[in-house]
Amino acid sequence: MSLDEKLILIENTLRVEMNTLSNTTKLADIPEWDSLNILNLLIEFSVLRSDLMFEDLYNCKTVGDLCKLIY
Repeated sequence: MSLDEKLILIENTLRVEMNTLSNTTKLADIPEWDSLNILNLLIEFSVLRSDLMFEDLYNCKTVGDLCKLIY
């Protein structure tokens, strides 16, 4: 999966405007970043990696950290 595809997946799941996230975007700066959306991302990512846990996503600090979790 390319970086652009990962960013699109994250933007769609968080329901943020397209092309607004980058690798360096801090998750704390995204109003939609909350525990419910972490669960939503976990569900989306589980199709690609079934071994991920809530804490794996919760501990991420940037969008780039999230991207590193999926292949």
